[in-house]
Amino acid sequence: MPQAPLALAAAAAAGAVAATLLARRRRRTPAPARVRHMVLVKLKPGTPSDAVDAMLAALRRLPARIPTILRIEVGRQVASLDDGRNASIGGLVEFASEDDYKAYAKHEAHLAVIKDYILPHMAEGGRAALQTAVDDWRPQAWTGPARTRNGRRRVAFEMRFDPSKLAEYKRRHETVWPAMQEALVRTGWHDYSLFCGEDGRAFGVFESDGSFEECCERMSHEEVNERWQREMAPFSATKEHPDAAAVELEHYFYLGTNTRE
Repeated sequence: MPQAPLALAAAAAAGAVAATLLARRRRRTPAPARVRHMVLVKLKPGTPSDAVDAMLAALRRLPARIPTILRIEVGRQVASLDDGRNASIGGLVEFASEDDYKAYAKHEAHLAVIKDYILPHMAEGGRAALQTAVDDWRPQAWTGPARTRNGRRRVAFEMRFDPSKLAEYKRRHETVWPAMQEALVRTGWHDYSLFCGEDGRAFGVFESDGSFEECCERMSHEEVNERWQREMAPFSATKEHPDAAAVELEHYFYLGTNTRE
């Protein structure tokens, strides 16, 4: 038997109200809070320094094996600040959600590092850990160029290389000379990354206390830089030293947490 028009209208209205309430509820549902895992480990007295180095190196390799890790920072106690009560090594690992942390906690690569590198040297009862929720994100009032917490500016530049030689150019950067690495850090090139496209365009990004011009000037006095630039010149689109052909880019936007208040 057909329903009366009034009944049909009431049913439609009820459905609309239910849909609206459901939509509002979905909008109000907060995103899962990030999880920050902090751990401190006390090692047995006399643990060899190279064993500690091996632990830290193994931990730093974990992001390549465990994709749920957003970031990881590990280090050892500063000896001059140790009064005997402190942990020997510590770490901070961040995840997008509790589920991602749980996946990390039971991942075979994580368990292997604990078993092979840490447990053989850990003092009895020498581990303490804490997991905290990180839900402190707020929209930024200023999204223009900003310095890092420690006052460094963000610097970017562009270069161009021969696309036919790009594969070998990239391969050379997989094992940059240690002396070149040391010179870059010493002259202010921190958290330095390079990116390239198939057409030979390359972009560099780093943090520094100086401008791009100042950092290039500092490197121009490094003998190892002259050798490196000479080695890289054949890959350049203009066959000149890449640093001489680099063009600085303007920094105009930043969205993130590593900024000075």
